[in-house]
Amino acid sequence: MNLPHRLFFLLALTSLAACGSKDPAAAEADAPAADEEEAAVKPRALVTIGTVQTDTLTDVLRLSAVSAFPAKDALRATTTGYVLTPTPVVGQQVRPGQTVFTIQTKESKTLHLDKLTGDPRLKFSGIIPIKSARSGILATVDKLAGDYVQDGEQLGLTYDKSRFGFVLDVPVTQLRYVHTGQSCRIFLPDGRVLNGRVAEVLPTADVSIQTQRYTIRPTGAVPDLPENLAVQVEIDRTAPHLASTLPRGAVLTDETQTEFWVMRLLNDSTAVKVPVTVGAQEKDHIEIKQPRFSPKDKILLSGNFGLDDTAAVKVTRPAAAEPE
Repeated sequence: MNLPHRLFFLLALTSLAACGSKDPAAAEADAPAADEEEAAVKPRALVTIGTVQTDTLTDVLRLSAVSAFPAKDALRATTTGYVLTPTPVVGQQVRPGQTVFTIQTKESKTLHLDKLTGDPRLKFSGIIPIKSARSGILATVDKLAGDYVQDGEQLGLTYDKSRFGFVLDVPVTQLRYVHTGQSCRIFLPDGRVLNGRVAEVLPTADVSIQTQRYTIRPTGAVPDLPENLAVQVEIDRTAPHLASTLPRGAVLTDETQTEFWVMRLLNDSTAVKVPVTVGAQEKDHIEIKQPRFSPKDKILLSGNFGLDDTAAVKVTRPAAAEPE
């Protein structure tokens, strides 16, 4: 190869090397610019923050119960005959020894013995009173005036109002928290709250759902309530104690409610996921047992749902503006 050709070849190699290489310093200078551009377009979640609070909590067992009148008396016919007027009505109050139903025997009705009043020796008129054994409320009326009844047939049912209560089924896993004589609170569907106590335990258990049945009796004035009314009963499992709490909206959980976590503010614009162990759960607050957050830790109160483990956020309200 002659000299001109050799010089041309060297110049071509130099040009190719210059085109294929890039200054490392220039590459490093361009990288932060790209990252800043990406961060600028990445959206940030709008959140509010707050801190843990110290509240007095009580671990409460909440169960469903049904109103009931456990003491019932069946009014039965003592002879074969016909029911006479007047017929009692459901809800009517009865006294001990009060005549609730009246039956006329079929012989009396055929011979009209109830109308024979001239012969003093005739002591049997065929009119048989059916009386209440104790005071109570007439729950059912099974026979009306003119109905023909057999001896022993049920005419109606009364219940003892003084023994009104609620039937409570307690899961066997919670039996250690319930005992006779224990006080409780009864929440009626209309918002009224009655004080009550656990009266007695029934010696049977439901095999299918594994529950133990208790009776709950109100301890104060009892309003007129029907039977089979569904209510909520609260029984304290622990004594009142001081606990660190967060608003319910700050605590997140999975679909099975077996894992719980909160989003803690790491710096002004980043929040991280922190697993927590919860305790007593009130209507608006949840006890945080672990970890122990300090009063300086900022916890996301809203805007936290669906955030990743490390998420870009923008605080829209400081902790001092946290709602009560």
